[in-house]
Amino acid sequence: MTHGARSRILAPPRIRTLEDDDARHATWLELFFDLVFVVAVAQLAGSLSHDLTLHGFLVFCGLFVPVWWAWVGYTFHADRFDTDDAVHRVLTLAGMFSVGALASVIPAAAEGDTAPFAVAYVAVRAFVIALNARAWLHLPAARPLLSVYVPVFTLAAALMLVSAAVPAPERYWIWAVALALDVGTPLLVRRRIEAVPVHASHIPERIGLFTIIVLGETVVAVVIGTSAVAWSIESGAVAVVGFVLGAGFWWVYFDYLDGEMLIGRGTWVGQAYLYSHLPLTAGVVALGVGVEHAVEETAGAELHDETRWLLCGGLALAFASLAAIHRVAAGRSRDVDAWLRLGVAVVALAVALLGGGLGPLAVTALLAGAVVACVVLELALHHRHGETGEPMPSPEAFVP
Repeated sequence: MTHGARSRILAPPRIRTLEDDDARHATWLELFFDLVFVVAVAQLAGSLSHDLTLHGFLVFCGLFVPVWWAWVGYTFHADRFDTDDAVHRVLTLAGMFSVGALASVIPAAAEGDTAPFAVAYVAVRAFVIALNARAWLHLPAARPLLSVYVPVFTLAAALMLVSAAVPAPERYWIWAVALALDVGTPLLVRRRIEAVPVHASHIPERIGLFTIIVLGETVVAVVIGTSAVAWSIESGAVAVVGFVLGAGFWWVYFDYLDGEMLIGRGTWVGQAYLYSHLPLTAGVVALGVGVEHAVEETAGAELHDETRWLLCGGLALAFASLAAIHRVAAGRSRDVDAWLRLGVAVVALAVALLGGGLGPLAVTALLAGAVVACVVLELALHHRHGETGEPMPSPEAFVP
C-alpha cells in the first residue's frame, strides 16, 4: 500500500489552521453533513407550527439549542482537525446518522416524550467527543484546549443520558445543566482557544451555510402555506410579501454582515458573532412558521394573535441579533447598520403589540415595508460595502 493510500485511510489529525494559509471552503463531506440539519430544522419548524403559543415557542427553543450546538461541535472540529481520512469520515457519518435519529424524535419530544431525544443527543455528542479525543491523542499543541473540552463534554453527555431515566420536570433541570456545560465552556477558555485557532475564511462561510438552511424554511413556509389554501388575490399577496421578508433578511445578512468587521476585535467578538447566531437562526425559523400560518389565515378577517406574535417576534429576534452582531463587531456606538436593523426589530414589536385586529396582508405588509426600507437605506448609505479590500480577520477571532 502506498503512502498516499495509507493517508486516505489513516492520517493523524493536524491543526489545519496553523498549517493552511490559503482560503478554505466547505468540503463535500461538510455539505453532505449539513443535509441532515435541513431535516432537523424542518422538524423543529413543524413542531412549532403545531403550537404557536408561548409554551410552544419555549419548547421549540429548548429543542433548537441542542440541535444548533450539535452542528457547532462537528463544524468547529472539522475546521481545526479534519484530515479527511477514513476514520474522520466514518465518525462524521456516524454522527450524521445520529443527528438524523435526533431529528426523527423531535415531534415526540415536542409533545413531551423527551427521553428518546436525550439519548439521541448523547449519541450525536459521543462521536464528536471521540473525534476530539483522537485529536488530543495526536496533537500535544491542542491538549490544553481539548483537555477541557473532552472531559466537560463527556460529563454533559453523561448528564443527558441520566436525564432519560428521570421524570419531568426534573429532567429539564438536568438538561439545563448539561447544555450550560456544553454551550458555556468555550466562553471560559478563551486563552486556550487562541492557541488552537479556527480558519478565518471557512468558519464565516459555514455559519452562513447554516443560516441559509434556516432561511430556506421561509421559502418552504410560503409553499406549504399556499398549498393549504385556495388561491386568491389576498393569499397570493401574502405569499409574495412573506417571500419578500425572507429575501430582505437574506439581502441584509449576506451583503452587510461580513468577516471584515471582526478584524483585530479579539476572541470575545468572535464569540459574540457565533453565539448571536443562536437567537438569530431561531428567529428566522419562527419567522418562516409565522409566514406559513399568515398565508393559511387569509380566509379570515384578521390574523390570529399567536400568529402575529410569532411572525413579528421571529423577525424582531432575527434583526435584533443582526444589530447586536454588527454593534459588537464594528465597535462604533453610532453605527448606522446596527440602528437600521434595530429599527426593523422595533417596528416588528410595535406591530405585535398594536396590530390586533389587522389582517394577514396588513401585518405582513407592514413588516415587509420595514425590511425593504432597511435594505434601501443600507444601499443608499453604504454603497461601499464589500469594497474595502481589507483582509479577512485573524483566525483567533472565531470560536469555539
